[in-house]
Amino acid sequence: LWPIVTPVTTITFCAARQYYNWVNYRQPFGATITILAYAFGKWIAVYTSWWWWSNYPPNFVMPATLIPSALVLDITLLLTRNWTLTAVVGAWMFAILFYPRNWPIFGYSHPPLVVDGALLS
Repeated sequence: LWPIVTPVTTITFCAARQYYNWVNYRQPFGATITILAYAFGKWIAVYTSWWWWSNYPPNFVMPATLIPSALVLDITLLLTRNWTLTAVVGAWMFAILFYPRNWPIFGYSHPPLVVDGALLS
């Protein structure tokens, strides 16, 4: 559920902030501000909840990379200046870029192993 739920829940906050910034200030960087604030809060939660309390390594609970997706969403609004195209094209690209963007980050935790003569991946 991780690759499905995370983009859906984060894009709602991005859309709200993007609407506020666009209507009041004509600035198309609401999604990027929202994702940067989300990432900052997530890193605070990772370090206080996992590392300080239980000494669990933070690289196993690091937050997803949503900054490129948010930039694409903001650039779509900047180039089209249309809410409908941003909702259709930008939201689609936001969700599509989310999962492959996290492959390099979590790739080290998926090496193939040999257990009792069987190759596990």
